[in-house]
Amino acid sequence: MSTQFDQNLSSLERYKDSPHYRKIHEQAESLGLLGHFDRLDEDGYTIIPPELVASNDFRERLLDAALMVNEKRSGQKIKATDLPTTQLDEDVPQRGHWALLGEDPIFEDLIMNPAILTMGKYLCGNSLLLSDLVCQIKQKHEKFTHPLHTDQHGTPPPLPPYSQVCNVTMTLTDYTKGDGVTAIVPKSHKKGRYPHPKEFDFRAEDAPVKAIPVEAPAGSLIVWRGDTWHGSYLRENPGLRVNIIMVFTRVYMRQIRNFRAEISQELLDRQSKEFAHLIGMNSMYPFDDGKPPSQEDNNYMMAAGYNPWA
Repeated sequence: MSTQFDQNLSSLERYKDSPHYRKIHEQAESLGLLGHFDRLDEDGYTIIPPELVASNDFRERLLDAALMVNEKRSGQKIKATDLPTTQLDEDVPQRGHWALLGEDPIFEDLIMNPAILTMGKYLCGNSLLLSDLVCQIKQKHEKFTHPLHTDQHGTPPPLPPYSQVCNVTMTLTDYTKGDGVTAIVPKSHKKGRYPHPKEFDFRAEDAPVKAIPVEAPAGSLIVWRGDTWHGSYLRENPGLRVNIIMVFTRVYMRQIRNFRAEISQELLDRQSKEFAHLIGMNSMYPFDDGKPPSQEDNNYMMAAGYNPWA
């Protein structure tokens, strides 16, 4: 029996007969990702194996760059080879480092990765924006940090059938049971709402909503819709879990980071026009010096009002 969400999702089919959708479809087909679109529609999340994402060398260099950021900001030096046994030097469940763009060019390469961009565009359209990216380093700890929630904060029910936010998490270490992995409630996006407080703690024996652990090898992408219910299990094993989370949004949403005010011209000069669009350098709002952009400059945003994949 189909739900109201299924019916609403079906209503999007007519928009697939468009150059906007075909562009994304063709890219996904060339990358072997089409089946993951179906999983996102049906289950609200998908796991993309490392071989469809990037080389192991890229993952290792990305992990080293993330650990260098951690050393720069926290003062704690952590070697990749020590991750299975070491701990953070403070009594916290995890340490998060936002605003990674500008720290190392490899983070620029990461957000332009074809598999990542294709999945982001499927959920948020060709005009998607990077909201920000964060490295999380998680250790064994008794504090429960992430009850069930969605990433579309502040969007009232009933939620639309298209996603307004996309979460793409790259696992830089293995995600196995006991590692403090992501908890997902499959098909929860079809509820079209945020979880109620009584549904937050999925760990309780009498929990009205049960989650499942997301296990994946290092180098995988875990992708979920902004309206998918998820949380995180406690880490029970020694050592540290490391990931990088990329948050993408639709073009009309406010980004976490104000890239226009913070990204250097030097960084922009070495990147493409698509990169500049991705971080919102040509965003329609806010107006620069109180002047609206030209029609040519805001066509991409206006197009997004006509097609979910524009």
